[in-house]
Amino acid sequence: MPSRRSIARRLTTPAVLALVLGGVLTSCGDDTDEATATGDVRSEQVEAAALDAGLEGDVAEFLGLLARGETATYRIRFPAPAEGTELVIDNRPPDRRVEVIADGTTTEVRLVTDGQALTCRPDPEGDDLTCERTDAIVEPPGVFRASALDELSESLAARADDYSFEIETLTVAGVDARCLVTRLRSGRESSELGSSGTICASPEGAVLLVDQGSDRLEATEYGTDVADDAFARPDGTEDDAGS
Repeated sequence: MPSRRSIARRLTTPAVLALVLGGVLTSCGDDTDEATATGDVRSEQVEAAALDAGLEGDVAEFLGLLARGETATYRIRFPAPAEGTELVIDNRPPDRRVEVIADGTTTEVRLVTDGQALTCRPDPEGDDLTCERTDAIVEPPGVFRASALDELSESLAARADDYSFEIETLTVAGVDARCLVTRLRSGRESSELGSSGTICASPEGAVLLVDQGSDRLEATEYGTDVADDAFARPDGTEDDAGS
């Protein structure tokens, strides 16, 4: 999988999308109704900031859509870096699960649930997963943080003379996704600027596609139904005493 920063450097500016895949697992948050309300507020704030930065209304609206992704409920699957591996993300604020699958077998689960952040891996003596508390940051695809959106708005506005920005609809993972497509303007060619880039989001604001030519990250499955047991500890333990 291309790194966040390698995608960013060539999509529109040297750092315009450096945090496009910059979601982190956190151990606090609101219930679903509160998260939705928070998403609405964030979306309005981001859209207003984008307009203040000088971006067109449709681009500002798209950035507002991205702001909703952090508080949205969804399940998404991405190809992982190594052949035969995948990432599966279940998101239902404040809970999130990131599962790494290799050749059909779960090799790691990062889980935030009940205010705890956990890392679960196979036991060295068997195939069962065991979980431990962790403070480690997990950076799954598909979530924009507020600081990243602020940076994105400013960077897009700063590159408006170099790139055109268009909003298009593309089908990604079976979903009609809204996409921001950037294209280098005629006469602006240079070795430091990529020719084009695309980022697509679901109707809920989850990132489904990042494409800048040589690097591409695209969801293979997406839906808004999350299983009731998605955030249960894989080792079946109800607390982590002694972990």
